[in-house]
Amino acid sequence: MGHRGRSVVIEFFCGLGGVAEAIRQSNTSYIGTTRLEVGSAIDIDRGCGEVYEHNFGVAVDQRTIESLDLSPFVSDENHSIWWLSPPCQPYCRRGRSDALRDPRCEAIHSITEFLSNSAVIPSSLTLENVPEFARSADGQRLLSVLHQRGYATWSGELCPTQFGIPNRRLRYYLVAQRDVTQVEPPRVPPSGTKWQFSIAEILDDDPAPELFIDPSVTAAYRTAMDVIDPQDAASRAACFASGYGKSIIRCGSYLQCKEGLRRFSPQEVARLLGFSPEFAFPEHYSKRRRWKMLGNSVSVPVVRVVLASLLDNR
Repeated sequence: MGHRGRSVVIEFFCGLGGVAEAIRQSNTSYIGTTRLEVGSAIDIDRGCGEVYEHNFGVAVDQRTIESLDLSPFVSDENHSIWWLSPPCQPYCRRGRSDALRDPRCEAIHSITEFLSNSAVIPSSLTLENVPEFARSADGQRLLSVLHQRGYATWSGELCPTQFGIPNRRLRYYLVAQRDVTQVEPPRVPPSGTKWQFSIAEILDDDPAPELFIDPSVTAAYRTAMDVIDPQDAASRAACFASGYGKSIIRCGSYLQCKEGLRRFSPQEVARLLGFSPEFAFPEHYSKRRRWKMLGNSVSVPVVRVVLASLLDNR
């Protein structure tokens, strides 16, 4: 690492602050000479911006990324890391390929063009998205530009279950760095790593009655629902999507309780994603809004490992 300093993280598509949470946790446990800090956070979702500022004290820039001059987000004074979590929906639709026409892709196109043509570019860049992104034209174009500009890269798929977290959330990660010959991959524990905690350990003591699902709905959809037994120490939850609480199937898991089936509360989902007890939503936010924001967020423990690999490679 060589010298004491700081790395400034520019959090594009910041959402409610999963990367900021990972940075906060990393700074309390990382033994090294470099401190991470959020330099800027950018997202057009006003609700996410409010949650982000509520928890991290950083005002979110709520302009569209494609409308920004990106040059000020490159720091000459400090090691600058760009973290990108662009919308995944254009890349994960079943049987469709709308990314070329989807306006939600304009931001990543703008970033890729900047990296291709700008005289000043960030020291490091990390991207997180669904695995399909890697095979998309946008993913291939970004990787090609990074190599053309002299970045060394690592890319691969990581899931929280590899790190002892009982939550399936497979994602593609891309790590790119300048001024190194190669990027070492994030450190993954040996296969068969035990859960850091069980599902039962992260559940609320007194779940709200509205979390329980009407028996008639259960009867209609039970065979298509991912139901887990919280008393089974080997249980792991499915990936929670932004539609949880709105759609019944393919959006996350349900708990089999003696009173019937119920949804995970937003607080329980946040715990599974690795958010600390200090993380909180403003009280006026409904459960539906909280589930949606969490479904669009990241697995904090995995982000911590990826960030640590960046520091280890310096």
